[in-house]
Amino acid sequence: MEFVSYKRVSQFGILGFRRDETSKLIEPMHLEWPEAEESVEPYTPPPEPTPEETLAAERDRMICTPAQMRLALHRMDLLAQVQAIADSDPEASIVWEYATQIVRTSPLIEALSGDFTPEQIDDIFRAAMAVQT
Repeated sequence: MEFVSYKRVSQFGILGFRRDETSKLIEPMHLEWPEAEESVEPYTPPPEPTPEETLAAERDRMICTPAQMRLALHRMDLLAQVQAIADSDPEASIVWEYATQIVRTSPLIEALSGDFTPEQIDDIFRAAMAVQT
């Protein structure tokens, strides 16, 4: 009679269960497992990310509160400069004033790219995320 399920019961044995609810201890060497299909390719780990991909992923995770950002900019003596940039664009001004979080990849931050390098913006975000409020 064919087994419908199996359970390992010890290091050396497997218990096989039949449809009629009877069971039998089977030794692993007597149990025939289906052979793997030959068409299945062996696992190949994904390639390591490039430095650009790593930086893009880091930037995707750069999020802080407006309070953290303003405190970091104040401590870096950049608050007035960034406030002026935000005030020059009506939409950026609204986001700067009312956002509940500031995201590194947002359009507001893209508006800063004329005045700061991407690396400087990254450093500002790292400083802001470290601020305890």
